[in-house]
Amino acid sequence: MVTGGGRGIGRAVGERLLGIDDVVAVVEFYRDTLWWAADHPAAARILPVIGDAADEAVAARAAVAAVSAAPLRGW
Repeated sequence: MVTGGGRGIGRAVGERLLGIDDVVAVVEFYRDTLWWAADHPAAARILPVIGDAADEAVAARAAVAAVSAAPLRGW
């Protein structure tokens, strides 16, 4: 989960976290800044969450989305 992932450092971190099968929830307050996620080659593994990451409900929604969408891996 990355907060402020619509632009700048947050976006760069979000893109960097997209490994081979990794899923990243990108939390952003401003919907318009997440345009890049739909055009990204890994768009299916980017989960945009609109809202304030300081809001516990928004953070929980992002965490649940990321965990639910992540592939299961054996240790």
